[in-house]
Amino acid sequence: MDFVKNSPPLNVYSSQQARQLDTIAIEQQGIKGYELMCRAGQAAYNVITNKFPSARRILIIAGGGNNAGDGYVLARLLDSTEYNCAVIPIMSPDKLQGDALHACSEFLDQGGELYKHEGELPHCDLIVDAIFGIGLNRLIEGEVVNVITQINQHSAPTLALDIPSGLNSDTGIPMDISVCANTTITFIGLKSGLLTGQACDNTGEVIVHDLELPNTVFSQIEPIGNTLSPTTHKALLPRRKPSSHKNNFGHVLVIGGNIGYPNAAALAAIGAARSGAGLVSVVTHPDNVNAIASSCSSIMVRGIHQPSDMGNLINLADVIVLGPGLGKDAWARRFFARFIDIKKPVVVDADALTLLSHNPNQRDHWILTPHPGEAARLLACEKTEIEFNRLAAVKAIQEKYHGVIVLKGAGTLIYKDSMGFCINGNAALATGGTGDVLAGIIGSFIAQGLTPIDAAECATTIHGLAAERISQFGTRGLLASDLFPELIKLVNPCQNS
Repeated sequence: MDFVKNSPPLNVYSSQQARQLDTIAIEQQGIKGYELMCRAGQAAYNVITNKFPSARRILIIAGGGNNAGDGYVLARLLDSTEYNCAVIPIMSPDKLQGDALHACSEFLDQGGELYKHEGELPHCDLIVDAIFGIGLNRLIEGEVVNVITQINQHSAPTLALDIPSGLNSDTGIPMDISVCANTTITFIGLKSGLLTGQACDNTGEVIVHDLELPNTVFSQIEPIGNTLSPTTHKALLPRRKPSSHKNNFGHVLVIGGNIGYPNAAALAAIGAARSGAGLVSVVTHPDNVNAIASSCSSIMVRGIHQPSDMGNLINLADVIVLGPGLGKDAWARRFFARFIDIKKPVVVDADALTLLSHNPNQRDHWILTPHPGEAARLLACEKTEIEFNRLAAVKAIQEKYHGVIVLKGAGTLIYKDSMGFCINGNAALATGGTGDVLAGIIGSFIAQGLTPIDAAECATTIHGLAAERISQFGTRGLLASDLFPELIKLVNPCQNS
């Protein structure tokens, strides 16, 4: 049983692939479907005993498919021990089929009872959501809407089986309404819809149980991606030799900070410096030199009107971070045109993404870091279309523009040849400037020798971990600059392990 937040990288599957894994186990391994259902019920029972030890009155809401079958197996196990278990069926038992009917029958034969939903849900210590599984592909209607609303308003915590009912298992978008669980145990494989979109509002802590399937089952299905481990950066950021000097760790050049927007460029530059770049320079509008220089004395700042005035600075830089506070006026367009085609790694962020959307082209050496609004401009669509299917959106951006794509937001996605799911971060990042910090960190890691894809994945993870660490008292009121003390600790993992 894997707790996703604390696990090494885990494979991520689509709902179709999850069903294929189930079929392979049954047809090729000879594991009966009901045996898998019993294993799922036992796994859920173990979660209850471990995570909800004081719960004694358990209410299970059962639907009509195999997800309900998992719930009936769980009910039988609970009813045979010291628990007081009540089951409210959304579908009449005489309409159940196959393994779900078998599970319900065993529960009733053991003396279990079914209760009719009338008015409010009864008082209990824990609610188990066994209404809909991963096969739901329609909006929820009728009485189920009322039941899910009552689950979400109930004082008891909720454990969801496989996926919170109503959450799309591929996109992480609720099908109009979804159960908001405190814990979700998902079976066989980790589904993409548990990791991005609005999933974090609905899943709570996610636990994966493979139902003891052999590796030969999983080896037959290529996952759509994997989670990014919160410890991977330790291998990518080794302890520095005592003889190290600044030129060993690269030179990051930040281009941005138009009139009135010095802080965006400053945050990106400080993010690069605090994550270990040997040298950081900023090219900004001349009006902003003093503001940026005063924010960090270790950053070299030059105010320039024309790119032709930059001299040898372009050649000295190992990586360009283009866009924080760049603007969209003539000054911005001049620098965008000069640096978007440079034959060096370029982190394209913020206003530079908007300028790119006006003149799309393809480069393999850049890293694009859009938030959903910028992603919509890159694809010439509405922001709602991006959020409706973030996985499809990040693939479409990569196909159109090439390079490495970092689609920011809840459940950040990193995509080039495969999908990386960032599982770290929280609402502390929902404030201005945190994206600029991330762009600087990505640039810093490339300057220090990481590949663009490794830099993007490592930076996104560390950025999220820093947000989690600074929010011990809550996520409201934090500033982008609050990330820096934790960032310093995280980029020195050998010293702070």
